[in-house]
Amino acid sequence: MVTRAVIPRFLLPLQGPLWRGIRIPLSQNVHIRFVSTDKPIVLEKPAKFNPPSHGSRLKRNSMPKHYGPPLTEEEVAAQNKKSYPGLMAPQGSWTHWFWHSRLLHTFITMGALLAMGVYTFFMNYAYNSPFKDLVPPISDLWQQPTYFFSQWKNVILMHEKDKARKAAEHRNRHLDDVAKRRYFMKMHGIEPMDPVAVVFGKNEEKSAEELEAAAMGRELPPKPETEAPAEQKKKWLGFF
Repeated sequence: MVTRAVIPRFLLPLQGPLWRGIRIPLSQNVHIRFVSTDKPIVLEKPAKFNPPSHGSRLKRNSMPKHYGPPLTEEEVAAQNKKSYPGLMAPQGSWTHWFWHSRLLHTFITMGALLAMGVYTFFMNYAYNSPFKDLVPPISDLWQQPTYFFSQWKNVILMHEKDKARKAAEHRNRHLDDVAKRRYFMKMHGIEPMDPVAVVFGKNEEKSAEELEAAAMGRELPPKPETEAPAEQKKKWLGFF
């Protein structure tokens, strides 16, 4: 089937006669022929199946390991002892033992950790202790080793004693604050609710004298001795 159509001017090529100034009469038309496709396009069937050149998997042990006669035991042993560039050291050599010895690597790792721990322990006293001015220089380790270690021992002992003294003072200061708070609440009629006493019903109330002595840091007044009631002898089964 043949149809006629007029191509718009803007679709014509730039080198056409229309753009070169040549006028085309209006009666002249451009004919375009459309190909009719009544049947679907079918690709040609190949003569045989052509698999890809590189398969996804290769069979194991299908390729020969070497192109020659089988190796003898002496040749295999010689290959195992020979050192090849770019490969690990052969078995039986010192290099192979160095890289594969677990005991050696464990010793190196634990030794490095122990050295760093000891260094950190001593540097903590050398930089953070209030007695760091008494720390001996490292040069005394070779000149006067006895004095070096004894001085370090004294610094550590003084540091620990000072640390314990500060902790005791902080604890006593906290206890004094608690005692003064209880005495203040007792004098003003404020009854604190102890959750342990509320749950278990054990609440030992202290007298005002005891609270005052604890708040002021004085000794407790002596309690008057009261005669204990005579204990009755328990009877077995109510008869003995």
